This record gives sequence, C-alpha cells and structure tokens, in this order.
Amino acid sequence: MSGTPLSLAQPKIAEESPPPTPATATQVSGESVGERTTRQKAKTTKPDVKGTKPDVKVVKLKPRPKAGPFEMNLYRKGDFMHQATKDMCVAGSTQIMMNIIDPGKPNRSVAFQKRLYERGRRLSPNQAKLGPIGVDLTGWAELLNTGGYGPYVVESAETRRGAIRKAAKAIRETNRPVGLVTWRGAHSWVMSGFTADADPAYDNGFKVKAAYIQDTWYPYVSTIWGASNPPNTLVSVRKLKEDYLPYQRPRARYPKRDGKYMLILPVLPERTVVR
Repeated sequence: MSGTPLSLAQPKIAEESPPPTPATATQVSGESVGERTTRQKAKTTKPDVKGTKPDVKVVKLKPRPKAGPFEMNLYRKGDFMHQATKDMCVAGSTQIMMNIIDPGKPNRSVAFQKRLYERGRRLSPNQAKLGPIGVDLTGWAELLNTGGYGPYVVESAETRRGAIRKAAKAIRETNRPVGLVTWRGAHSWVMSGFTADADPAYDNGFKVKAAYIQDTWYPYVSTIWGASNPPNTLVSVRKLKEDYLPYQRPRARYPKRDGKYMLILPVLPERTVVR
C-alpha cells in the first residue's frame, strides 16, 4: 500500500468458513509487552483429593534443538497471494498465513480474500481512529484466531532486532508464520522463516541474520516505498530498516503502539510446552 490505511471497502460477501487449522503447538518466552488482542481466560482446574496438577501437553520440536547455525522457512510454493486491491494488504497477508499453516492445497480465491477483509473490518475496534477503510491490528489477529489458526496476539518490541528475535523464536517454537507491521503501520508483511547464528530453541543468545519475507504488495510499485520483493525473498535484518519501521499513524495516536515495532505473533495454547 502506498502509505495509505490498510484496506479498501468492498461489497459485503456471505461468510465462508476458512479451512481447518492443523494441530501445531506454539511457544514464545516471556510475557507480552505489546497490546494483546485476546486474553485467554484462565481455566481454574480444581485438584483431586491427591492434589493432581492439570495436564500439560508436551510437543517435541522438529528438527530437534542442537548447537550450530540454524535456518528454517515454512513457505511452500503457491502459498503467496497478491492483495486484491491496493488497500487490502491485511486480508492478503492473512490469506498467505492461512495457506502456510494449512497442509493442503493453498486457497488462492480472490473472493475469499475479500471476505477476509469484510470480516477483519468487523473485528476491528477503534473504527473512529481507523477511518472508513482498513483493518486494525486487532482485527488482523482476530481473523486468525476466529478462523481457527490461533492463538495469535498483537505484540510489540522497542527495537527492530528485538522484534525480529521474537518473531524468529515464535516461528521456531510454533511452526506458524508471523505478521510484521511495516511502513509505519500502513502495510503488512508475512515473515515465514529466518536464518540465525544459533537455534532459538537451543541457545537464547541467538542472533537473527535474515528473514524470509512474503510481501502481498508484490508486484505493485509504491511511489513512496518503491518496488516490493518477489515472494519468498530472504531479507537481511540490516535491510529491514528500509520498510520495518516504528508504528506511527498520521490520523490518530496509539499510545501502546506508537514508536514501537509491531507484530502479529503466534503463541502457545494454554498448558502447552515444546522441547
């Protein structure tokens, strides 16, 4: 999108349920510092007479964590989907994320993308701030959550490298892609993988070298941001500073987002750990 809000209003189309989600587990370390779009209600499980603790699901990572450089990429040929209009980037990015998560044939329906936009618009709060077009970050996360692809949360980081580290760790431990909020909040990318000097699941001191990016804007050319990279481009963390910038919208202030690097991040279901 050429520096404009995130989507363009389309005629309302009947709802269609998205494909079912695969059974993948997730984890990110630490408490979210960003705005959470959904707060999972704590489920109180009363111990039995023996004081039994609630069951915890343990999922083993593949490949197994080990020392040494690490690379992974969830993208498969055909997962990419170009945004149907110049303002429908959130819907296009969501469709790419769903295609990556689903094990079957990618959904490349433009009509489905338009329905994603309409649903995302309805799920977006603060529409007075958002204006007559667009899907809010909360709406983006909720598109994935209500479609059965979550849990996802709106997350933030103080630095670009910190945000990419969070994204890489989440991808490694969830096997699901991350949404990056680019162009100061005017556009959306999908991060499907990364290269690092160490496995995030093995060494918490890992440094991300580059990220695999899916930019639904391609092959459009922005008069502000220039041409977008083709699908599945490996972009160095240093080069990300050209597009992945702190959130700052011209028409409204967002105290929990402004000046921060925003992400749509996959997280673990309750009582799930990975090893």
